[in-house]
Amino acid sequence: MNNILITGATGNTGSEVVKQLSEKGLSCNAMVRDKQRVKSIARVDWVEGSFDDTDSLISAFSGIERVYVAMPVHPDNELWWDNVITAARTSEIQHIVKLSGMGASEDAGSEIIRVHARTDKKIKASGIIYTLLQPNSFFQNIFNSIPTIKAYDAIYMSVGNAKQSFIDIRDIAAVAVKVLTESGHENKIYRLSGPEALSFDELARIIGDAIGKDVHYYPINDAQMKSGMIEAGLPEWGAEKISEIFNWFSRGGYEQVTTDVEEVLGRRPCSFTEFVDAHRDMFQ
Repeated sequence: MNNILITGATGNTGSEVVKQLSEKGLSCNAMVRDKQRVKSIARVDWVEGSFDDTDSLISAFSGIERVYVAMPVHPDNELWWDNVITAARTSEIQHIVKLSGMGASEDAGSEIIRVHARTDKKIKASGIIYTLLQPNSFFQNIFNSIPTIKAYDAIYMSVGNAKQSFIDIRDIAAVAVKVLTESGHENKIYRLSGPEALSFDELARIIGDAIGKDVHYYPINDAQMKSGMIEAGLPEWGAEKISEIFNWFSRGGYEQVTTDVEEVLGRRPCSFTEFVDAHRDMFQ
């Protein structure tokens, strides 16, 4: 029986954790709402469960020692964490690896960041061994701008000129795999960043250099950001909260470059230039 479970197993970080475990020849269970809708992956057993349903979590957690928990942004995130903790206690989970966020603070100017702080506090108070992964924004978020890069050689974002130490999801997942499969990470917080802080002007230039075009960044306001996400199909609640977090990022404070990735993995994190080079075809 596998003793590692990955929740959010088809999401941004969860799918990459599952992939890296499989590539390393390590077995795991992966939780989804409907296992009939996922493809077979070597050494991965798909199990069904929902953050809404504590009983389904208890079933998914049965026989599991370590669980990686990543949740999509949702109005019920705090309730979901109550359900996870209840199920973990019932199932005698030994270690929870939680995907949080850099700068988690209960007085942050973003509800998403405040929820990270409050749920971090819940897991710390649960009595269960934990590791909190607090990454900065993902490199992969730039994929949302591919349509405007291709159509207009442009990136539109509501973060002003603020810099962030963006990070590759693959590095976050690699840290998670280490934590899930090794000892020495108990009750630790890892603040995960890339190797440098960059503005969207700099991101645009790096993409442009890679594809041989002049790509430019154009700041937009919060209302434009929100309406654009709604037009793209995001529910209004999600669009509002995500536009709010971009506004929070625009105030600065997310340019910190940490050494946690290197300390855990024994190598430096991927740079944005390397990331774009690896995905050049997607931007052209």
